[in-house]
Amino acid sequence: MKFFVKINIFLLFLALGAGLVSSCRKEKDTSRDCPGTPAISYIRSTEAVKSDSLIVGSFMGSLIAIVGENLCNAQQMWFNDQKAVLNPTYVTENTILVNVPSTVPVEVTNKIRILFADGSELLHDFSVNVPAPTLTKIKCEYVPDGELVELEGDFFFEPLKVVFEGDVQADVVALDKTHLSVRVPSGAQPGPLKIQTNFGTIKSKFFFRDNRNIILDYDAKKHETWTAPIGNNDPAGCSGDYAFFKSAANSAWQWTNELTMQYWAPRGRGNVPVAQGLVSDLALKFEVNVPQEWRDVRMEIFFSPFADDHGRDGAVHARWQPWKAGPYKTNGWETITIPLKDFKYGKDDSDENGTKSITNLGSLTNVVMMMFGPAAGPNPVHICFDNIRVVPL
Repeated sequence: MKFFVKINIFLLFLALGAGLVSSCRKEKDTSRDCPGTPAISYIRSTEAVKSDSLIVGSFMGSLIAIVGENLCNAQQMWFNDQKAVLNPTYVTENTILVNVPSTVPVEVTNKIRILFADGSELLHDFSVNVPAPTLTKIKCEYVPDGELVELEGDFFFEPLKVVFEGDVQADVVALDKTHLSVRVPSGAQPGPLKIQTNFGTIKSKFFFRDNRNIILDYDAKKHETWTAPIGNNDPAGCSGDYAFFKSAANSAWQWTNELTMQYWAPRGRGNVPVAQGLVSDLALKFEVNVPQEWRDVRMEIFFSPFADDHGRDGAVHARWQPWKAGPYKTNGWETITIPLKDFKYGKDDSDENGTKSITNLGSLTNVVMMMFGPAAGPNPVHICFDNIRVVPL
């Protein structure tokens, strides 16, 4: 008797359990019962200030609301070729809340693709907004064929192309989001670079091997020969010969011919201004290689009028002192840019009190660079420079 009672009790519990499971399953199935064809009516942002605005694209990582009907059986969602994470809690018959994937797509379709439990899928136009590349800096504008060009910017994403003037494409050697290293292709010509990703194209403001308005290149265009020496092998040049300052012990206010670079236009290209245009739009550029730490004594740079003279006393100076941030040494050749608005010192001004500005650029033809200024004590100097030019910023 007890045996049959135990069996009956067991069967009762089994039946109750089955009923509970069935009931739970039925309730779950009912909540996902979407018998109709899935459709998307619109997509909106979940941000409170934008929630009433319909959108056709959004940035990576953004939370969006997809509104439609019969959406509850969505199993997967893809933005371009990147899979989103679906939380079942935020999937209902009429709405799906989902974050746009934070991974940059490789294949751009500008579509959302939703896969459902019955194997069907739904496509909807939607773009993931990835910014176009930006290009802010090139380490050196003069690099020989086959050597590496280092670029800085943002939004460097594969697949990526770098094209030099002459429509020649470079091999990408290293790439991350903000830095790019490419090998200069044979046939590269002077001019801007182009960087292209799936999300846009940028053309550089700077020119690679900038040949605009070269005043001095120390090959065909030279300075006064009794000033800075010319060389090309200590270190190797970036584009032929270059001028250099070199001293074992450069002291304060030490005027040494070999530590000046004086170009006098009457003995050069004649009465031709160093540049034309607005001071605010132009910059002095040159390539520099500093193989030994530079610790003291500023470099004065100034333009002066047409004459067989340096013209320092009345000139407006720029003071290049990169060592103020710590001992300065380059890793090979680099391009230096000094905006003409930074020419603001009279010869007796302090660094904190620039009282001048270039007011008549068209009257200036001569160029002087010199090591001259205060110093704590004698210091070695070895500074090589090339391709003196004034070009647009």
